[in-house]
Amino acid sequence: MAGLPPNRHGVHLSLAPTTKHMCEGHVPCLLYNKSTADRQRICDALGISSANTHVRSTIERDRRRRGSRKIRDLPLKEEDLYVGPERPPPLKTDRAHQTCSLCLQVKSHPVAYMCGHSHCYVCIRLHLENNWLCPIRDCRILMRRAPHRHHAEEGGIALDFPARNDRSVVTYDWEGLTFPRPPVYVEEE
Repeated sequence: MAGLPPNRHGVHLSLAPTTKHMCEGHVPCLLYNKSTADRQRICDALGISSANTHVRSTIERDRRRRGSRKIRDLPLKEEDLYVGPERPPPLKTDRAHQTCSLCLQVKSHPVAYMCGHSHCYVCIRLHLENNWLCPIRDCRILMRRAPHRHHAEEGGIALDFPARNDRSVVTYDWEGLTFPRPPVYVEEE
């Protein structure tokens, strides 16, 4: 019988060989949020020698599926996304299609995603640091790839607001974001 580490009450538990076999398929779920040392200790206690590599690949595959963000020493700030000192002048409008729902200003450097919604590049880039969902409440679609620059909307805003004179430049950089991938289903024969 395989022995498990003591529980929080100091009681040692053990698994019968049939239980151990049944656990092998569930080990990735049991070990998902554990540290590497904890995963190894539990796998050793269960007597599952190959589970560590299987668990690691399962966790990595799940991380790619869910998406990930680069761990930063300091949080990403608005200033990190601009090139140079210029910033877009604040301007409000009553035209909903030209207003960013995140900053409530006329969109600056608009980017669009696959659901068709658009926001300022800086606003959506900061949003994606914490959330993969479209910020429009009725949409909430999972963003599986980086938004693209919306040239048509950018041109329309420049024509409708010629006095705005936005000289700011942004990076259009999505570095540090690994967008969630759709699950892959394999049909068994």
